[in-house]
Amino acid sequence: LKAALSDVRSDASPTDWALCALEPDGSSLRLVGKGEGGAEALAAQLSDDAVFYGLVRRTDQIDKSTTIKFVFLSFIGSALSTMKRAKVSTVKGAVSEVFAPFHAELMSATEPSEVTSATVDALLHEMFGAAKESPADSGASLRVGMREIKISGATPPAARLHSSTHSSAVAAPQALAAPAELKAALSDVRSDASPTDWALCALEPDGSSLRLVGKGEGGAEALAAQLSDDAVFYGLVRRTDQIDKSTTIKFVFLSFIGSALSTMKRAKVSTVKGAVSEVFAPFHAELMSATEPSEVTSATVDALLHEMFGAAKESPADSGASLRVGMREIKISGATPPAARLHSSTHSSAVAAPQALAAPAELKAALSD
Repeated sequence: LKAALSDVRSDASPTDWALCALEPDGSSLRLVGKGEGGAEALAAQLSDDAVFYGLVRRTDQIDKSTTIKFVFLSFIGSALSTMKRAKVSTVKGAVSEVFAPFHAELMSATEPSEVTSATVDALLHEMFGAAKESPADSGASLRVGMREIKISGATPPAARLHSSTHSSAVAAPQALAAPAELKAALSDVRSDASPTDWALCALEPDGSSLRLVGKGEGGAEALAAQLSDDAVFYGLVRRTDQIDKSTTIKFVFLSFIGSALSTMKRAKVSTVKGAVSEVFAPFHAELMSATEPSEVTSATVDALLHEMFGAAKESPADSGASLRVGMREIKISGATPPAARLHSSTHSSAVAAPQALAAPAELKAALSD
């Protein structure tokens, strides 16, 4: 897979796509293939019963300006169960690191028909602006947001965003306006003194700002009742579990992309995903890109949290409890062992630490070099 990704990035190679699949147990990636033909050739390898990740290289030529951009793709087959779809988000961060750096992300496509060169181009143009020929004087114009500016003579700074020939230049996150009432609603969800356990906002049609939809009690089901299939929503859900004397409070960030939205609109959502995540941070887990309200339930949220943190359950034999850690189940009795304390924190804003990883001194020296 690493060799295939290097091939896609190489200016000397015609390879412009690489694709891998997530193994059913979620522990590793498997190379599916690489080749020429761009997004359409990659899409031909997709199936509705698996999870795929890919990298596509796009090259544009405007006058003497060559643009090379890389788009990371995540695909969640439409035939996968709600629980399997939810669990995919537990590995998303690790997979993104394998494919980084990239300029844009086509997030959580569910049908091969959504993966096209037109969709990829629309996504890139939304982020970087679209340069096009200007017949009047053989110059070009560049769209930046809602504005179109003329390019003639020396290339202006805005145009240079789109005309760099250095393939590893990566875009900064898009800014997004969040209303004060949304911030207040999120604070309410996080407060131990408030019964509010969900808050929901919608992305405005032009993608420039968020709008508070509501907040309240009733958890994931109450939040799901506010969703519709013609818009994009983001929410925060608070979950509280009680096992013996141990209280667990966790927060789950939700992204919802209505199933009635066009392929182009679905693709453009990924341009603001990073900015939205910052508004809702910190959170313990993410239920990514749900498309039907029926996918947003307490059971789905719990399955996601249990996949990440382990699931404590009653042990009838001695009224103690057991805790699942990975594939192992350990018994909890008397003093709470360290592993169990991961799940028993009562501090509502405590967020799980990233998994530790040993880095040798020679690697640090090489990176400095």
